Amino acid sequence: MKQIYTTLLLLLALTIGTRYAHAQESTTGYGLLIGDIEMQRTANRLEVDFSILLDGVKIRSNQAIRLTPYLTDGSEMLQLPAVIIDGRRRHIVHERNKSDLYESANTYIRHRKNEVQEIDYQTDAPYESWMGHSELILREECISCHDYPLDEALIPLAMLNDKSSATSAQPNQKPAYAYMTPKNTTASVSQQSFNILFPVNKSTINPAWMDNSAHIEAMNKTLEKGSDIKSIHLMGYASPEGPLSFNETLATKRAEAVKSHLTDKNLPSDIKVSWASSPANWDEVKRLLNESCIENYLNIIEVIDDGTISPADKNKTIKERFPVQYDFMLRTWYPQLRTTDITIDFTQSNLSLDEAKAQLAKDPSRLSLEDIYMVALTYNKRSKEWYDIIILAVENYPESPEARINAANVAMANGDYEQAAEYLKGVPDNIPQAMNSRGILAMAQGNLQQALQLFQSAAQAGLKEASQNVSLVKALIEAES
Repeated sequence: MKQIYTTLLLLLALTIGTRYAHAQESTTGYGLLIGDIEMQRTANRLEVDFSILLDGVKIRSNQAIRLTPYLTDGSEMLQLPAVIIDGRRRHIVHERNKSDLYESANTYIRHRKNEVQEIDYQTDAPYESWMGHSELILREECISCHDYPLDEALIPLAMLNDKSSATSAQPNQKPAYAYMTPKNTTASVSQQSFNILFPVNKSTINPAWMDNSAHIEAMNKTLEKGSDIKSIHLMGYASPEGPLSFNETLATKRAEAVKSHLTDKNLPSDIKVSWASSPANWDEVKRLLNESCIENYLNIIEVIDDGTISPADKNKTIKERFPVQYDFMLRTWYPQLRTTDITIDFTQSNLSLDEAKAQLAKDPSRLSLEDIYMVALTYNKRSKEWYDIIILAVENYPESPEARINAANVAMANGDYEQAAEYLKGVPDNIPQAMNSRGILAMAQGNLQQALQLFQSAAQAGLKEASQNVSLVKALIEAES
């Protein structure tokens, strides 16, 4: 709660002193449209009303979106009742279990695809003097099937400037962020992945086993690209239930079997083929556990991550402690773990947008920075998709000034000014977009004169966003005087 409180206060620092005459709409990162925003004082109560349109919501069947409104003036804060929007599968689970999250929600609704759904949010609270200049902020969280928050964003909606009795909400003017698009300087490296499955305790390739025929055919078509291929990496695995030493040998033989298959394809000699093996793919087991919602999944993950349990005993420990869940894993998941994974890298310049999107979903590290931004620019700059891709860009190209400036902007848009300061460290001072971002950061820290100087320097360099921010910060300075 302390972290939430601090973030809310930082957001408020960017908006106090701004007054407008009309309400506005806001779109959340998950596609919810917030409109008809009203805050007004009536006698000794503060009324808060707004509508939530679900038409564009992006939610998985086993997840939910939780919306929690807050009122704050920078020193005081009041949390208002929440709204929970459930996916179909999650709704079924909550109906059966009647979870605390479900029972405590003021407003609860199941998302229904292809239906027009709108929530009319209405609440009130005892009016206190600090609310006369308060701000309405919406906290949006994506909730997992286990009721754990996966991510969150803070969305300023409106301000109340109460000089007498009743007044309507005043929307916020926000600083203008200046994003940078990197120039196209490098070709992309694309990647395709395949896997060949093996029967239990076997290391000979059987094309008729499970889906091997389709996988081998697809892989062979990719191998026909020949000179376009840069490298091939093989990773052999065994499923965890056998003795550790036997699994080590078995996993190695499975990787060697696929390597022999590649040798028969007469690949160009300059293609590097590397391989490795592991007696158990526990990372894949953990991924399946996190996505499955089976009972005691967190306790099973704890066993996997427990460094005091030797690798040879992990499977046995899971079997003894969680026999029902283990039986399901053995029958359903373990056959997919008896495999050799094949990763083929090949040069692919001039990727199409669809190809870049597909590669971004699989492995963004194989894309150039320019291709990552080609995908990012297809989304609204206030959307969750834009935010996520901008962070992927800086994670894969941490030395890029463009990536660091853009990531700082995204961090500030989400209220994380400390992270934004980290992103801006080392970015050259003479880049106008960097001046603009540092000016927004100075505003959040209350250094309005410093912010004004930075915005003016960026505006002189021709940055239109900085010119807008000069006007904004001058109004804030005037409001303080």
